[in-house]
Amino acid sequence: MTGGSEQDPSELAAAYALGALEPEEARAFEAYLATSPEAQREVAQYREVSALLALGAPLSAPSADLRARVLERATREKVVPMRGRTPWAAWAALAASLVAVAGLGLSQRALREQLAARNATITSLQDSLSAREAKLAAREAELNSILDPNVVLTRMGTPGTPQPVVQLFWNRHSNLIMAHAFHLPPAASHRAYQLWFIPKNGKPIPSVVFNTEPSGHGLVQQIPVPQGVELTAAAITDEPETGSPQPTTTPFLVASLTPTAS
Repeated sequence: MTGGSEQDPSELAAAYALGALEPEEARAFEAYLATSPEAQREVAQYREVSALLALGAPLSAPSADLRARVLERATREKVVPMRGRTPWAAWAALAASLVAVAGLGLSQRALREQLAARNATITSLQDSLSAREAKLAAREAELNSILDPNVVLTRMGTPGTPQPVVQLFWNRHSNLIMAHAFHLPPAASHRAYQLWFIPKNGKPIPSVVFNTEPSGHGLVQQIPVPQGVELTAAAITDEPETGSPQPTTTPFLVASLTPTAS
């Protein structure tokens, strides 16, 4: 392989990696390959690119050394073809194409990453819009429940002051109450607020346990009102976070629940 009519064995790496050598040529190149670490690295690199292309996998960038060698060989003008085989220039051009395709693979991967990031942004905006629409729907339902002609408003506390105020919107038709708290600081750790209904004769009837936001605002909807008893008042106490069957502290907010309350 060293004569003037033979191909330099170092130039056959791409053809060998692609399986394009005749058996005799392949055996001769393998003898050379066993003595050349550089040729072994080059064959491995060609095979890696070919395998990735066959699998359709994203390609990493070819090394600068491999790219330079492939392009330099692809532009050689004087190549002596070997008997019964496609000229080396064709294989060199194919190898150069592999390098170009690798670059295209990188561009496609970058585009996919950009598209994925854009899709994530769109999804986030859609989620935010859905949450906002749900919040607006809840506000609309709240306003509708307040404006219902069957609703009677009872205030616990003194409106217009920095002291805690809880509004009770009692729908006499559905017999449900919505409680709206203002300026009511969150309860202490492992504590909560509990609403009580006070009958004319009898013990306080326990109702919902709730807490407020750091701003002091709180909203509890769809609170059932006890039936079959005559209620005279509602009260709120500070209780364990799981609630209590009977008050354990003195009520700090109390209001009348007469039919004429306003």
